[in-house]
Amino acid sequence: MFDFLRIILIVLVLIFLIKNKWELSLVLLVGSILAAVSFHLGIKAFFQNFLGALVSGQTLSLIGIILLVLYLGTLLQVRGNFKVLVDSLKNLISEPRLILALPPAFIGLLPMLGGALMSAPIVEEAAQRWKLSAPLKTFLNYWFRHIWEYCWPLYVNVILAAAILQIPIKKLSAVQFPFTILAAILGLIILYKRVPFLPKEESGDNFLKSLFNLFFSIWPILLVIILIFCFKLSMLLSMAVSSLLTQILMRMKPRERLEIIWKSIQLRTVFLVASVMVFKRILEISGALNSLTRVFQPEGLTAYILLFIVPFSLALLTGVNHAYVGISFPILLPIFGASHPDMVLVLFAYVSGFVGILLSPAHLCLFLTLDYFRADIRQTYKILIWPAAVIFLAAFLALLFLRII
Repeated sequence: MFDFLRIILIVLVLIFLIKNKWELSLVLLVGSILAAVSFHLGIKAFFQNFLGALVSGQTLSLIGIILLVLYLGTLLQVRGNFKVLVDSLKNLISEPRLILALPPAFIGLLPMLGGALMSAPIVEEAAQRWKLSAPLKTFLNYWFRHIWEYCWPLYVNVILAAAILQIPIKKLSAVQFPFTILAAILGLIILYKRVPFLPKEESGDNFLKSLFNLFFSIWPILLVIILIFCFKLSMLLSMAVSSLLTQILMRMKPRERLEIIWKSIQLRTVFLVASVMVFKRILEISGALNSLTRVFQPEGLTAYILLFIVPFSLALLTGVNHAYVGISFPILLPIFGASHPDMVLVLFAYVSGFVGILLSPAHLCLFLTLDYFRADIRQTYKILIWPAAVIFLAAFLALLFLRII
């Protein structure tokens, strides 16, 4: 029990630092040092494992994936591919209300910081036909922007979770994919309930041309998914092939190419990924995770409570997906099962954390969308709270019927 109290103290220190706006990578570094000191890991062993984690193939591969994801996002944004995508959708969709949902959902296929702000002007323009309230516009843009984060293999939190659990990304994606479907259905229920049907506005644009433009605008993303799921290539190799082809096939001046590459490099994210892997390694080597298994059995009630409290509280506090995955998943590894993680328990913890993300007032996408539409946060929460609650309830029922009962 004393070992468990040490872990609780480490988590409380991390939460305190996060609350005081410390950089997440630095917070995790502090957590690594505290774990080493608390569990008597020697200085030599600490630095050996610190450096070992930094230069491990898993860490370097993970950093490579993240850098390539950021590159593709920057490229498609700068080149105007998302604008082409949205214009194509307007011509292809016969149900006008879907214009309020599909653009943020499509843009959500590629992760980017504050990405909801990109689709907000599209939702604003489309919503003029119905004169929708600011909270409803905020919800539609915010909710559909985030339906993919349970399973889409380009999201950092999905990549990090798979790396920490040491399982293929496609396995995690397959298990959590039903929650993307559920989130989409819940969003559509609210959309159709609150927005009346109106006839489609006539357009003279050619259907086939619009369809071609749609696929052409996001071909690098589609190629990555095809290479991963159809040709069974690794995430890193798939991203590398797609990124290389953009450099070969897209006409750009040398200066523009360099500017896009430079703009896409986000060292903060690289440091965060590296610090997560160091934190995980130190927790394992120091014996902190083994001490947790001595206190809580994987099927115990307290363990199930921890699967909710740890990721949810970190997510609600930070509003950052990488934070709740990067900090809570290494701590919860003994409960998941370090060698063969129980995917039901992983699902419950992941969804618990992501519900915290959706409800967090510190979440950048929520803050930016509220600001763009000048929406009242209380009125927006009144719409947001029940679909978020249904998402959590579904995860809880999966845990209840597949593991507890």
